[in-house]
Amino acid sequence: MISKKLVASIFLVLVIMGMSMAAGTAHAQNNVTKGSVPLMTADVSKLQNISLPPASLPVITYYYGSSGAHYTITSTDWTSILTDVFDNTSIITYSFANNTTQALILLDITYTGLNPYGVEYIAALSQVGILNTTNEIKAFWLTANKSSQIPGLTNWQALNLGAYPGFSWSKTKVVPFSVSYEYAIILVVITASIFVMYFVFNRRK
Repeated sequence: MISKKLVASIFLVLVIMGMSMAAGTAHAQNNVTKGSVPLMTADVSKLQNISLPPASLPVITYYYGSSGAHYTITSTDWTSILTDVFDNTSIITYSFANNTTQALILLDITYTGLNPYGVEYIAALSQVGILNTTNEIKAFWLTANKSSQIPGLTNWQALNLGAYPGFSWSKTKVVPFSVSYEYAIILVVITASIFVMYFVFNRRK
């Protein structure tokens, strides 16, 4: 007959193999779900060389309505948009409030123009009207479910995971639930293996 220790050893090896495979799956799913992409050398340099925002953010004018009415966004308005929308944790689960480069949600890395998501957002503002808190939020929802520059993520998903939707090289800072779920499975497997080994070694002859 096969000894209990041999059975337990085989079982333990199988558990470890299963854990390794699950961890690999979780890691792979993490990359897919987060939509992360390998950073090329130029992108790494670009990311590392990002400076803090200047004292004044760019002045941008958008038009709304059929009469040619327009509104000019100033530094104060950018601060208002970031506070009312992107710092609002009832809208975006990730907190950007303490991120010094928060303006990159909408602006390019030079802080002198708009990134692709910023262009979408301003276009949405032109659909809803003059700048105020209500319209800032309306414009957000008009762009929320459009594809971001990060493969596999919408603008809203990218923001909820702590990434800048206007940059393909932006990395998410929050691990998606699906990845956490994989690690929960690993924990369950470990716990189950401990119980099985306990009964194998302590079963009465």
